[in-house]
Amino acid sequence: MNIKLIGVDLAKSVFQVCVLNQAGKVQINRALSRNAFVEFMHKQLPTQVVMEACGSSNFWARKLQSMGHTVQLVPAQHVKPFVKGNKNDRNDALAICEAAQRPHIHFVPVKSQVLQDLQMLHRIRQRYVQSSTAICNQIRAYLRENGIYLDTRIQTLLKEIPGVLEEAENELSVLAREVIRQLFDDLLELRRRVATINQKLDNWMANHDDCQRLKQVPGFGPIVTTALVAAVGNGGQFSKGRQMSAWAGLTPRHTGTGGKVTVLNSTNMGNAYLRYLLIHAARTVVTWVKDKQDPLSCWIRSMLERRGKHKTYVALANKLTRAAWRILQGEENYDVRKIAA
Repeated sequence: MNIKLIGVDLAKSVFQVCVLNQAGKVQINRALSRNAFVEFMHKQLPTQVVMEACGSSNFWARKLQSMGHTVQLVPAQHVKPFVKGNKNDRNDALAICEAAQRPHIHFVPVKSQVLQDLQMLHRIRQRYVQSSTAICNQIRAYLRENGIYLDTRIQTLLKEIPGVLEEAENELSVLAREVIRQLFDDLLELRRRVATINQKLDNWMANHDDCQRLKQVPGFGPIVTTALVAAVGNGGQFSKGRQMSAWAGLTPRHTGTGGKVTVLNSTNMGNAYLRYLLIHAARTVVTWVKDKQDPLSCWIRSMLERRGKHKTYVALANKLTRAAWRILQGEENYDVRKIAA
């Protein structure tokens, strides 16, 4: 069979395989079980395989690469416009093939097992942090229902809850004390798990060259640095720093017609978790500018006066992301004079 391209629509048990010949005609478009799919791919000569970037796509991409195939992952948002007719596995597999052949498609790089594990740590940590925040809010709400008001800071809550539970004179019933103590124990356990993951991230950063160079960027601690590396690897999928910044949703949207373009707010596209970390890194840098006289600090103060703090956070996160891309490419170490330009 003279194969040009194989498109695979991944699923849990049944994979849809669409094979195009050199003329772009569909030769095969059928469903295969997992074992049958592996056997089918083993029989094929090394060829180009495209899949939608989704759950398990990195695993199957690495497996197919080990068979000698060239694998590309197509972002899901680029596949949807090419689905013809009703949505089903056959049409999805054909749409993946169509999308992969379009010019200017930016493919998702295949993650190594190491980077996938690193991203897994961040996803688990994010869930723990969100759960901790939810428990804190729940505890404060229950206490307010009993006339006890605590500050919104988590450190205050951790410090005062034991005393509140021990105080016999407040309005808490026996049942309320028992439930809030259970919530407080859950909170302490989640914080212990977050601390354990933070330690793993610190160790990973200490043994990774790219992370060691990235920590020169202001605001880039272990969490931000490892999250960036887990998300983009060495950044080789981007041709310049602005592309990586745009992918993270830190560049402004624009709309225009007839030659007139209007610049709007930031796009908020891409990885929301990474964008959140980058903006918080920028917020930290802005907080500690004070009377520093380096070029970046002077630029920040000027930006604060002209545009306000919120736009300064995003603009600085944009600059830091571009500097991080240059460092990941091995072009140069961080230079505060260049990032402020």
